[in-house]
Amino acid sequence: MNIRNGAPYLREAIDSVLTQTHADWELIAWDDWSTDDSASIVKQYQDSRIRYIFAPEDTPLGRARCLASRQAKGDWIAFLDQDDVWTNRKLELQLAAAGDDPRIGLVYGRTIRFGESIEVQDFDHRHEYSLLPEGNIFDALFIDSCFLAMSSAMFRRSALEMAGEVPANVRMSPDYFYYLEVCSRFEARAVEEVVCRYRVHGNNMTRPSWVQMHEECLWLVERWAHRIDPGLAETRRRVHQTLIAVNESQNVSPSVGLARLLRFGSIPYLLSRPVAIGFRSLRRKIQKPQWRRRTEQLGCEANPHKASNSWT
Repeated sequence: MNIRNGAPYLREAIDSVLTQTHADWELIAWDDWSTDDSASIVKQYQDSRIRYIFAPEDTPLGRARCLASRQAKGDWIAFLDQDDVWTNRKLELQLAAAGDDPRIGLVYGRTIRFGESIEVQDFDHRHEYSLLPEGNIFDALFIDSCFLAMSSAMFRRSALEMAGEVPANVRMSPDYFYYLEVCSRFEARAVEEVVCRYRVHGNNMTRPSWVQMHEECLWLVERWAHRIDPGLAETRRRVHQTLIAVNESQNVSPSVGLARLLRFGSIPYLLSRPVAIGFRSLRRKIQKPQWRRRTEQLGCEANPHKASNSWT
């Protein structure tokens, strides 16, 4: 768990680890120079499985994840963001899905978004009404973009070591870097039950970092362009350039954004976005998403506003 001024939600995140049905875990609470009450909150937990470490220097998230994971002793490493919450069978279900198959380098699960001002919905709208991709998902990570929530993922330790350190220029998208590196070498397994709740709030991402994220995605496309279909690579370039152009039009100048759109972006993609967003909104009103059907089959319902992560 990488921590930076996470006091408002930190206790709920830690509690969701403590209530795991799989009890053989250790929690590396890596504090990246917090100035709030994060340290005192972690230290209130008298559990030998929780190890608090104050970072030796201020580092970006990708580097901090790498340093924190080096402190872990287990064969599998999972990350939990300080404002997210695990469901109590997360580790149990994912370890069972991985089994003893050495081909599996990543196990993830379904994630739902929640927050005070949004309707509870699937984190991954691409697979909201279908099963999650498994096996070789490398191409899917470009076709459907980055559809995994980091707090839902569990990596084989050796797979992370093969991935190496996150490049210094990847500051906003270290998770996407890890997914691509691991899935270029290993297969993935997916748990269809909700294993994670991703909290949406005002501090998730600022506009400047949103642009930087798409610039980093462009870099990742170029990094792997030799491994994917040329048409797919070009499509992804134009999508990210279009989204950067929209932001430039709103926050730099309309002429700058239009110039980028016409030269590098995709007008058809831009025009399709309101239609796609509207269709998804309408569909949610008339059709139950996969995660809700699954929870109803299990006879339970997610309550994302409870302090506990249990299903009631």
